[in-house]
Amino acid sequence: MEGTTARILIAEDSRTQAEVMRILLEGAGYDVDVVSNGAEGVERIAARTPDLILSDIMMPTMDGYAFCKAVKSAEATRAIPFVLLTSLGTAEKLRALEEGADDFLAKPAESTELLARARTLLRGKRLYDDLQVANAELHQLTEQLEERVAERTAELEATNEQLGSMSQQLWQAAKLATMGELAASIAHELNNPLGTVTLRIESMLAALPPGDPKREALEVVEGEVERMANLVANLLQFGRRSQQQISSIDVRREITATLDLIRSLLNNRGVAVVQDFALDVPLVPADRQLLRQLFLNLVTNAVDAMPGGGALTIRVTSTSERVVMEFSDTGVGIAPEDLARVGEPFFTTKAEGKGTGLGVPICQRIVQDHHGSLDIVSELGVGTTVRVELPLANGRSAALLSDDSNEAG
Repeated sequence: MEGTTARILIAEDSRTQAEVMRILLEGAGYDVDVVSNGAEGVERIAARTPDLILSDIMMPTMDGYAFCKAVKSAEATRAIPFVLLTSLGTAEKLRALEEGADDFLAKPAESTELLARARTLLRGKRLYDDLQVANAELHQLTEQLEERVAERTAELEATNEQLGSMSQQLWQAAKLATMGELAASIAHELNNPLGTVTLRIESMLAALPPGDPKREALEVVEGEVERMANLVANLLQFGRRSQQQISSIDVRREITATLDLIRSLLNNRGVAVVQDFALDVPLVPADRQLLRQLFLNLVTNAVDAMPGGGALTIRVTSTSERVVMEFSDTGVGIAPEDLARVGEPFFTTKAEGKGTGLGVPICQRIVQDHHGSLDIVSELGVGTTVRVELPLANGRSAALLSDDSNEAG
């Protein structure tokens, strides 16, 4: 649904009311289909899956209750938000929810409320779809990691200690898959209450005249709800793996977005962040998603290195050819013998069960893919500095960026 027009299916036997809703929703930019009963709705869904269903209750052939039950009982369609339209009483509304409806609207639906409800439910559906995609990608990553563990285990079969290490990595992969499934499930369960909060706020704002002193408080709450939605969207970006999407990136903005995402972790660990950013840093051709994963790994590693709190200083400067970023912590530091191995896959200095040993190798791979460099300097008891340099233009990234510009033209 991201980047495309959302599709809405209306099931309503009253042509007049169906036409009023169709005109209103199409005017708001939605792609609308109309059927006269639930049976036609089931056929239409099989041919063209909607992102939202609005259905009357009292209809011939198949009423709204039966239509809702049919949609919610099928695995392929149960995630589609379903809203029942009714002019009946409380008992009928309760039955609507029992049949699986996500919400209901009183008939005739007031235009502002209908649009607000549609927008809220479609936003929740988009979030659910994104989480499903991220979860599928996470399963794919887990399968790849399991294959790598199996290969590694065969190579080290003669050494019991090494076999135990690889088994630990497989256990970490299983935990990763479980957490992905749990995240998607929890997010789906949160969609309805989050949508209800947004809807009620929008409805109250619509009912208040301009200048009403109550609007300011409601607008603050509305902004905080929107901020939560943005944080979830940022979190999704870190869990995805896809083909590189190169664009011109301001690394200062992406570092700030990463810090905002884990602000609570920094506060809870007592880590103060100093952002020392030059004013005239040029853009770099890069994949935004991969850079955020890089920055997230570097910041969380720095936080883990300061169990008693400390300071993380992030500097961003540039030369005529490169953008330079330094992440300096005041943590425990890395022993010289370990510093030479931190780039090896599955090697970690963290306590057992605390790290997978893939963080630094992933960071190195991301930087290498962007034709940059990553260097680590550390001293025990003093801290660690990770220096990342990215070129202002490189062969592959610049070519991809040029191709995107030509297609856009």
